[in-house]
Amino acid sequence: MITLTPLSSSASASSSSEPISYLLQLDEARILLDLGQRDYRSSSLQSSWEYEEKVRELAPTLSLVLLSHSPTNYLSLYPYARARWGLTCPVYATQPTVEMGRVVCLADVESWRSECSVDDTASTPSSAAESSKLDKGKKPLRGPFVPTVEEVHEAFDWIKAIRYNQPLHLGGDLSHLLLTPFPSGHTLGGTLFKIRSPTSGTILYAVGINHTSERHLDGMVGGQNGPTGYADGVLRPDLLIVEGGRSEVINPKRRDRETALLDLVTSTLESNHSVLLPSDPSPRLLELLVLLDQHWTFKLNPANKRRQANQNDPWPYPLCLVSRTGQDMIAFARSLIEWMGGVVKEAGGEEAMSDLTSEKKGRRKKRNAGAALGSEYGALDFRHVQFFLTPSDLLQAYPLMRPKLVLAIPPTMSHGPSRFFFTTMASAEGNVVLLTSRGEDSTLARDLFNKWEIEQDESGKWGKGKIGRLATPQGHVQLEMDSKVPLIGAELEAHLEAERLAKEREAAHQAALDRSKRMLEADDLESESESEGSGDEDYADGIIVAKRLRDENANAFAGDGEDVNRTMSFDIYVKGQQTRINRGYQKDGEMTRFRMFPFLERRGRKIDAYGEGLDIGQWVRKGREIEEEGETEEVREKKRLKEEEEEKQKVKPEAPSKYIKETLDLDLKASVFFVDMEGLHDGQSIKTIISDLQPRKLILVRSQPEITSSLVKYLNSTAGVTQDIFIPATGEQIRIGEHVQSYSITLGDSISAGLAKKWSKFEGYEVAMIDGKIAFAPGSTVPVLEISDLVKPLPVEATIEEEPETEAEAVLVPVSGDGDVEMTTEPAKEAAQETAHDDEAQTEDGAVVKTEIEDVKPNIDGPEKGSIAEKKTKSEKSRYTSQKSSIPSSLLIGTLRLTSLKNHLAALQPLSIPSEFAGEGILVCGPGLQTPENEKVKSGSIVAVKKIGENGIVVEGTIGRVYDLVVRAVKGELASVNSA
Repeated sequence: MITLTPLSSSASASSSSEPISYLLQLDEARILLDLGQRDYRSSSLQSSWEYEEKVRELAPTLSLVLLSHSPTNYLSLYPYARARWGLTCPVYATQPTVEMGRVVCLADVESWRSECSVDDTASTPSSAAESSKLDKGKKPLRGPFVPTVEEVHEAFDWIKAIRYNQPLHLGGDLSHLLLTPFPSGHTLGGTLFKIRSPTSGTILYAVGINHTSERHLDGMVGGQNGPTGYADGVLRPDLLIVEGGRSEVINPKRRDRETALLDLVTSTLESNHSVLLPSDPSPRLLELLVLLDQHWTFKLNPANKRRQANQNDPWPYPLCLVSRTGQDMIAFARSLIEWMGGVVKEAGGEEAMSDLTSEKKGRRKKRNAGAALGSEYGALDFRHVQFFLTPSDLLQAYPLMRPKLVLAIPPTMSHGPSRFFFTTMASAEGNVVLLTSRGEDSTLARDLFNKWEIEQDESGKWGKGKIGRLATPQGHVQLEMDSKVPLIGAELEAHLEAERLAKEREAAHQAALDRSKRMLEADDLESESESEGSGDEDYADGIIVAKRLRDENANAFAGDGEDVNRTMSFDIYVKGQQTRINRGYQKDGEMTRFRMFPFLERRGRKIDAYGEGLDIGQWVRKGREIEEEGETEEVREKKRLKEEEEEKQKVKPEAPSKYIKETLDLDLKASVFFVDMEGLHDGQSIKTIISDLQPRKLILVRSQPEITSSLVKYLNSTAGVTQDIFIPATGEQIRIGEHVQSYSITLGDSISAGLAKKWSKFEGYEVAMIDGKIAFAPGSTVPVLEISDLVKPLPVEATIEEEPETEAEAVLVPVSGDGDVEMTTEPAKEAAQETAHDDEAQTEDGAVVKTEIEDVKPNIDGPEKGSIAEKKTKSEKSRYTSQKSSIPSSLLIGTLRLTSLKNHLAALQPLSIPSEFAGEGILVCGPGLQTPENEKVKSGSIVAVKKIGENGIVVEGTIGRVYDLVVRAVKGELASVNSA
């Protein structure tokens, strides 16, 4: 049984910018597919928290979490759920998703906490039970849900990294599931998850896919495998979960989009104005950095003739990235080059730019990446990108009025550097705000995108297939700016005074506790062992034994020669000590009982077993001297540098500060331009992908109602596409399949010995045909399948199972006198010899049997005891031959795709066979197709392949060489299963 529940971003949602999260219940497993969160500012403004409430409720009960991509709407709620809501189940993602997701969450957390106050008063629960007690029913949720930096690191350290195309057998309660990741494009490490269950089938989770290659990534798994373009592992899934929100989108060509972006950047900078490009901290930032850095390399190339008139001046415009995690992201990316594709692996910057500058198509100069850029990192060298941690660092290096390109995070411009630079650059005429994504609802980026789209023609709007034009929206924009400023003046003095008073109160409280403790132990005496000892340690038999701390609730006897730090409890009255009362153990009226003569044997000794005194400190000092003498000057220098580095990494105490909020009224004069660089599929692509994958059932998610209905209408009108399409709403459960009873069976030695070379691969499975009977070994509950001849037949009840009728097969069924049916096990040869001389066969009591196998039915109430009702054909009598049933020697299984067959015939060597579609379900092939009209087609030169019904295949033509090749190609498209 498969159950899918969209927790957010369903196919019936009103917005496609909602966070992505789906609950998949497969058999007994509860799997959460992605765990995203809204932008922090839009999350703080919302009033409904149903999605977060549901996640909090489900977190302790989940069996598995799968993270497919690294943007915030895919995984940013995961660290908070793990730290605060009791999410303790295993989490799987690819290594790039882990590292880039960590960068994304850290960038957002640090940026938001540097501007806005976050309530961390609720301590992190240590268990799921404490989490439930803390949150459930007591404190309503209110976002944004911002974890701490330590919680982010801990959460991503917990994730188990997986690799593409490597099946992973899960453990524990999920041991029956097989998980296989495939590349999906769109982001570095983006994943299609394939989950296989032996009872429920195969599920393919395909959200956030891109079929085309980019500068740093290859397309989804279908881009490089087989004649159909798809790997066998993703074809024909039992259930496909795919997004449909972009099914009406028409993307411009990648070349056109990149050219428009670079032309705008160049023209704006050369006109002495600046460009602000909001971007995410990692997933799509890499693509932009590769493109822009290559453009800067092209501009700085001395051989370039398209520069300004003064050829000696370099390209004077800085390329700046403002992000706290920018350099960490680049370091991670350079360690993940094997996960990338495009020009990052193949070529350097000069070759990549030739795509946009070469006047002749196909004119490219192949060159090694490292050699072209003079670096081992190739296209990831980023020699022209300058990194800045904060906006103030950038403004110190380059004044505000100097022309520059600024990439700032986040893309929504709801907080952080991108929001700050918008307030400083939006009021200057000539500056450009360049948007590469539409942004989430209720964010500044979405508002600017709406202003840009209003000024576009109908053909220039987003999703219409053309690049729009530069827009200059006029008007005022009101923004709330949050910031964290240090305290000064009277506020600082008041804060320091409050801290001083708090420390004094704490010190006074601690002093009172210490004084009370000293009064209770006023008569304790110092023992000789303490006066002679070395402080905090006793030495026994050469082993350091740490002294116990004093128990505040116990009395200690401090006699001569006794260890005062060893605690004991007794009931005898000692001067200055408290009398122990047996609370709860003393009966009414009974006097307090005391233990007489309490004694604690001293065990601490400073000598070994032979009576020799030990000085551990001497050995420690001697070892340190030996180490220092053996150190070289180089080792000492490394130690000194390491200590200095550790000292620098120590977090300095933060200066007293406060959070302020102010409203700015900006006069928007800057221009706005949008070019789609999200790296996602378009409408025609998703329709083709669904048609090519051929899923048996389909679930659409992450779409809008009108777009979803249009996609469903198209799929229903397309031949060969499943009609089982489900459109769940948010929170609605979709149940697919039925409960299946699974049983375990062991293959016996007689069968498994003959299966060594009989296995055939089909859709990721290994199958073979076997014929045998089930037997139970003594003392075993698992049945064993053995060859039929080795298993003694069991008596059958008074029922006869009908077997499929065949022209060449009939079974003799003798009937006993009381009407019970007995199965014969005589070999086919002997039975055939007994019945070959006569058309009639008699049972033990003389009853005549003349019928086909389907017509054999016991007739207990017949006029003659043991007789069987006879059914004769009108044309001729049925002739009976008793033979042992057998299975065919081989079987072809699978689904023939005529498109794949056409490609197969065209790729035959040494001579290919041309083919054409002659109608729906008919493929005509053979060299006769190329015969001129005035010539006669030779016999045997044309063969037709027809698909009849669901599983029928008919090959028509004259027997000959072409016919044999076509039949062989048809069989090659199917899986051959051989019997044991």
